[in-house]
Amino acid sequence: MFEWETQTTADIAYMVDQSHNLKGKIEAMIQTVCAAQEFYARAVLVDHDRLAKLQQDCSLIDAEETLRGAFWQDVRPTIREWRKSRGLPEHPLQAFRSSGYLERITRERSEKNRNTTASYA
Repeated sequence: MFEWETQTTADIAYMVDQSHNLKGKIEAMIQTVCAAQEFYARAVLVDHDRLAKLQQDCSLIDAEETLRGAFWQDVRPTIREWRKSRGLPEHPLQAFRSSGYLERITRERSEKNRNTTASYA
């Protein structure tokens, strides 16, 4: 909303802070990035002119419905096309799983650390 209102680019640093207790770290991060892409795409769909007018008029129900209408949209096909146009996997989680990367690094790290003794002293 800030950028739409001011016509300037916001200087914001983003960070993902996750604690993976039940999910695998890499898969959970891929899932988070995909969700962030979807939320961003939905935010772009918001009719900001309409929303601003409704807010100004205190038409809160209609303003909320304007937001909800954008956020109900299934943007996944559009995001898949966006990824494809940039040579990225259309389904990142599926691509990661089929790559065998996790199995490979797990095996490599296990072999590397086989003769290592942990010490907390």
